[in-house]
Amino acid sequence: MREEDDFKTSRMLVVGGHTHTVHLLRQVLDIMGVQRVVTTVLANMAIDLLLTEVFSAVFCDSSIAESDPESFANAARRTPDLVNPLIPIFLVCSGPRRGDVELARDTGFNGLLALPLSAATVTRKLKAELLNPRSFIASRQFFGPDRRNAVRSWRGVDRRVQQPRKVKIKAPEI
Repeated sequence: MREEDDFKTSRMLVVGGHTHTVHLLRQVLDIMGVQRVVTTVLANMAIDLLLTEVFSAVFCDSSIAESDPESFANAARRTPDLVNPLIPIFLVCSGPRRGDVELARDTGFNGLLALPLSAATVTRKLKAELLNPRSFIASRQFFGPDRRNAVRSWRGVDRRVQQPRKVKIKAPEI
């Protein structure tokens, strides 16, 4: 199966403040084979769309109009009657810094995409979230994907369960 066929039936929502970022995302999604892309500039319009329509993923520009990414993520996860509160949401930043990464991790985004975007990176991250979704954590302070990115499987000897071994101890010299 070709990569273009993987996303043919997908429907993506792009929420952006900069027209350049929205245009770039549309081009990347077009290269990936996504035929149905809905774009909006306003965060409240995006939440209204998430209340009534089904999307495969959401891409949110860090310069979203009339809002900030943190407020948008909270609304996209916690607004009652959402069609899918577990939808993958990606934060798109130009020149992300540590604070941007922590913001994405701590507010419920599934991942962060740095500009300039490549179709390979977007495809890899989108496939990871759609094919192997992480479990979600729900608490008063946080609702979003588990912050641990991957299940780590150790392929070595598990030294925590080794049997006790006999050790010879020399008597101290006086």
